[in-house]
Amino acid sequence: MELNNVKTYLAIAIIGSVVGFLYLIIQREQGLPKTLLFFYITLYIIAFLRYVLERRHYRKHKAVTASTQFLILPFSVLFMGNYISPFSNFVEIFVININLVSGDTVHLYFNLISLSMILPLIVLSVLFNNYFSGKWPAMAVNRKIRRGRLIPFLLFTLFVLLLLFGFFINLKMDFLSLFFAVIYFVMFIGYFIVSPLQKSRQRTVQRTPAASTRRSPTRASASSRQRPSTTSTSTRSRRSTSAQTSGRISSSSASRRRAVTTARTTSAKIAPGKDITTTKKVTRSTTVRRGTKNIFPVGRATKDDLKCIICYMDFKKSESRKVILCPHCKYPAHADEFFNWFQQSKLCARCNKPISTKYVKSPIYRVSTKVYIETVIEKI
Repeated sequence: MELNNVKTYLAIAIIGSVVGFLYLIIQREQGLPKTLLFFYITLYIIAFLRYVLERRHYRKHKAVTASTQFLILPFSVLFMGNYISPFSNFVEIFVININLVSGDTVHLYFNLISLSMILPLIVLSVLFNNYFSGKWPAMAVNRKIRRGRLIPFLLFTLFVLLLLFGFFINLKMDFLSLFFAVIYFVMFIGYFIVSPLQKSRQRTVQRTPAASTRRSPTRASASSRQRPSTTSTSTRSRRSTSAQTSGRISSSSASRRRAVTTARTTSAKIAPGKDITTTKKVTRSTTVRRGTKNIFPVGRATKDDLKCIICYMDFKKSESRKVILCPHCKYPAHADEFFNWFQQSKLCARCNKPISTKYVKSPIYRVSTKVYIETVIEKI
């Protein structure tokens, strides 16, 4: 049974909402914290189930989870838990009260809801670390690859601002949400301020030995210029004597060759023969249909596996786009998606093996969608 569909998540949302509203109707004002708790549990189940199933789908195709949905799902839990935690009063562990100079009091709550927010906090921290450290050079936004760290940084900033918005209004906040904001500032300082300074220092250190190595050949050339003049005179005399001897030898050998050739030509009889002509090479133009051989995937594959390894969409015969196969695992991808992916990463999205630039310029395994469906997918 396929759980990763809209019907499953809609059924869970309806059940959780009905239970929450019934509890609110029965208990009235006293049941509001419990109703909010039911809504939070419902959202937690939906986000957790969606994250696990999508991650399994990505791992099945050996693709990295560099997509916006893997950021939005844990943050939705963190966002709702931040605003429910101060009002639910569910198994309260401790409350930190900080008195400000203006006379206001800041309240930081930590309860059972805060404990449930630890897992989304860890997931968000790991994902943002992968983006900012350069491990993932791009992000998929609506199945389109966006290169750079700008979009992850803007999302991280938006998440923190949404959490701090309610804090500046009522001065109440969950302790885990505050910790998430602290992680944001630490990553911002580390990756956007400290790391550029370290790289600039490394560049200056690498430039200093290069300057010293450039000066060394000039010293050698200067020392090589200072040589005695006696060697030049001796070499000139040797060259003149060798030239005289070689001239004598060449003249004697030439006279011998003339005598031999005259003796041969007087005694030989020349018979009429055929004219010598160059043979013309016949070149046959052979047209080879590319992409029709060895296009089956490596190993055992099912029809569900033969989707685009980049956008995970099924192939249709009505599509005008071409299909390009990985030269290693022979799994398919749309041509435009394949070229966009190669601009971001030189590795296959499924087998993680390097793809050469020569293959991208002239792919051997490139066929139309209709031919690939009839040749491979329908025969598996």
